Amino acid sequence: MGNQASKDRLMDYANHNHCHIHQEIQLEWEYPTPVSPHSYIKKKKKKIEEAIIISPTQYQFVLADHISPLISLSAAASLKQRTCSVIQNSQQKKREEELWVYEYGAENERDRQTRQHYVLKLVFNGNIHVQLNNPERILESACGVGLWSIEMAQAYPNCQVIGIDIIPPSEKEGWTQSSKSIEQRIQFQYSDILLNPISFPNDYFDFIYQRDVATVVPFTVWPKLISEFFRILKPGGQIQLVEYDLLFKNPGPVLTQVNEYYRIAASAIDVNPDYTFSLPDYLKEAGFTNIEIKTYDIPIGEWPATDLEKQYGYLYKEQMRALFKSMKRWWCSEIKVLSKQEYDRVCLEALDEFEDFHSYACWKIFTATKKK
Repeated sequence: MGNQASKDRLMDYANHNHCHIHQEIQLEWEYPTPVSPHSYIKKKKKKIEEAIIISPTQYQFVLADHISPLISLSAAASLKQRTCSVIQNSQQKKREEELWVYEYGAENERDRQTRQHYVLKLVFNGNIHVQLNNPERILESACGVGLWSIEMAQAYPNCQVIGIDIIPPSEKEGWTQSSKSIEQRIQFQYSDILLNPISFPNDYFDFIYQRDVATVVPFTVWPKLISEFFRILKPGGQIQLVEYDLLFKNPGPVLTQVNEYYRIAASAIDVNPDYTFSLPDYLKEAGFTNIEIKTYDIPIGEWPATDLEKQYGYLYKEQMRALFKSMKRWWCSEIKVLSKQEYDRVCLEALDEFEDFHSYACWKIFTATKKK
């Protein structure tokens, strides 16, 4: 869900077998050499207007069959809106930028993000992997549709939760709050994490969370971004970064070609597909301590042996199916590596290969502490 419209880009589980979980403490690894940028995609101009009115609205979701995330956002949009915290930017914000976006803002993409939130929450066995003691302020960077922020506001009734994104959740997303106390404690606001400094004072947050910004943040920006998180985190505060390796694991011939397409597209915007290997170093260089990494190998498809693994694999394969659809226009119109017909064929073959070659996705949770 990783920040932003940006976060929709290229592209809870704990003690159960096959979402293999590996836990490591900052090790001395040899990291892959970063991919250097080759060419830059022509910039697309996008205006971000001022006065962003935030009103996450009541959501009563039931993860019934573990497939559809609750209620469709289009249905939720018809619910009566209730006033939430409103954050207004007094000046009009305009920015011409290079955005690597899927179909952000479309209903199917909002639904995809929502499903992803609940699938990962199920696999990771919860929203957070740190111990929080009466936090006063929590930040979700790259909040996307804002579900994580809403759930944290529910979980910590004495805490203010702020979600930032280049296109924050709004009334258009259809979110409503079920509790008036939550409405007073949650805020969504415009912020671009690629532009330093982040607009918060030093030593401000008890906990910072960010997920799935692989295709938002160029490789060279990561050190500055993590240093900014260190600056705005209180002494003793904690950070959690949730990211995934961009390339499919155990690929067949079609997925091997898809991985190569990813490398080509990533290099065009200075994204390194192997970026996760460098995050521990960046955290250490920024001053963080107690750096821990948990790795989850999530199957894609129903090829695993156990029922639980099959469920995870089915859910994640449906995520990939939705992601392929969401990315089609970008791949065919911007990158132009495939025609629309070729793209459809490749995606269908890739979905079969997930099963045939026992492919999986590797997600990593990084946690660290700012020393007191």
